[in-house]
Amino acid sequence: MLELQIKDLCVGYNGKEILHNISLDIENGSFIAIVGPSGAGKSTLLKQINRLDPGKTGGSILWRGKDVDDYDVHELRRNLAYVFQKAVMFNGTTEENIKLSLKYGHEFKPDEIEALYQTVLEEASISQDILDTPAQDLSGGQQQRVGIARVLLMGSPVLLLDEPTASLDVETSNKFCQTLKQLKGGPAAKDGKKRTFLMITHRLEEAKFLADKILMIEAGHIVEYTDCETFFTHPQTQRAAEFLKAQAL
Repeated sequence: MLELQIKDLCVGYNGKEILHNISLDIENGSFIAIVGPSGAGKSTLLKQINRLDPGKTGGSILWRGKDVDDYDVHELRRNLAYVFQKAVMFNGTTEENIKLSLKYGHEFKPDEIEALYQTVLEEASISQDILDTPAQDLSGGQQQRVGIARVLLMGSPVLLLDEPTASLDVETSNKFCQTLKQLKGGPAAKDGKKRTFLMITHRLEEAKFLADKILMIEAGHIVEYTDCETFFTHPQTQRAAEFLKAQAL
């Protein structure tokens, strides 16, 4: 089934075009890596999906067949959860930070919550021995996993990841990607359908490791949208081939 449909999406500000006629279908359970040079419009696209960006000038985005503009914005963001480059940690313990999402996520029966919480800790690779640690004292990688745990505990079926490893060192980034790999294709807590991921990354090795499909954007246009293997072995456009060559992949 289609999770998301983007049709002729255009975004601009003060007469400057940021995205131009973006159209793509995203299947439920897929992992889409979004790549391209800085300033291409990648973050703008993600923010359009859950209405964090107000600059749409044309086109539409459908989530499960319904225009995202027709959803209550809180409901939309519960389901299409945005994970920022650096997770925000609030005062309190790791456990308290994770469970904050219970106030804003889908409603679960009381007897479901503890079982779901334990499942989320395992899925997000969060050790029991840091649950009482002040969240602001955690390492960067641990904080990113707390950010992931929050959206999993909300029951969000779609995760929008905006360069989640950009501030992490290589070793920590690799561990975080292993966590995402384990989550890939798993069921969302609320509706049981497979989770769908869209992730912006400048590290092509991460895209190669995680993605089913690659979306390359440059100057607000789609350069290529194809399966991962094809993109890396037989890119369909000259520009994609040049981009890969410049990245030495």
